[in-house]
Amino acid sequence: MFLNPLKTQLLQEIKKSGSLSGAAKEMNISYQHVWTMIDEMNRIAPSPLVQKQRGGSNGGGTVISGYGERMLQEYLIIQAEIKKVVDQINVEINL
Repeated sequence: MFLNPLKTQLLQEIKKSGSLSGAAKEMNISYQHVWTMIDEMNRIAPSPLVQKQRGGSNGGGTVISGYGERMLQEYLIIQAEIKKVVDQINVEINL
C-alpha cells in the first residue's frame, strides 16, 4: 500500500507548500523521513506521485503529479466512505 494517513497528509502538505522541507516543517518530522516516504511511494506506485520541479523564480520545488493528485483524491473519498460506515455502525450499536 503506497498511501496511508501519514503519507496522505504529506502529499497534502507538499501540495500546500510546494516543497519537501516545508512539508517536513509543517508535519514536525525530519526532511530525511519525508524524503524516505516520497521515495517509497514513488517506487511502489505504478507512476510517481511526487515530482521535483527545476528552475523558476523560486528555484524550483516539489509538486504532486497528476497521478498523485488522483490517488490522493481517491484515498480521501474512500476514507470518507469508511467513516460514514463506521459512524452508522456506532449509531446502530448504541441504540
